[in-house]
Amino acid sequence: MSALTSQLEEFRRCSTAEQYFELLDVDYDPRVVAVNRLHILRFFAEEIAGLHEGADAEVSPEALLRDYRAALVRAYEAFTTATALDHRLFKVLKDRAPEPAGFVPMSEITVERPATTQTDEKGQQR
Repeated sequence: MSALTSQLEEFRRCSTAEQYFELLDVDYDPRVVAVNRLHILRFFAEEIAGLHEGADAEVSPEALLRDYRAALVRAYEAFTTATALDHRLFKVLKDRAPEPAGFVPMSEITVERPATTQTDEKGQQR
């Protein structure tokens, strides 16, 4: 068994984000992973799911590991430049997505001022 095949088998046994980062030799900030662990893993899973869709030929372990590493880098960087709310990968966040604001022309904007009350010379309201 080659080292790459062994590494690919080890990849399949990974169960934590840190294991993926270490196996694929991707530098990471533990604080970023601690805050975004599930989001990074979800993004990573979506990335690798589509890597070799429709590929006719069998992909070599070297190519798979290279592509997995690139996918993990993309997943990690997605959460160093944006937040989980920006990506909305999970249903609970998708369901709470704000509706896009429509255009409101200036002519539709009005200001309501409270009614003014007048008082007479004795301080009584009219």
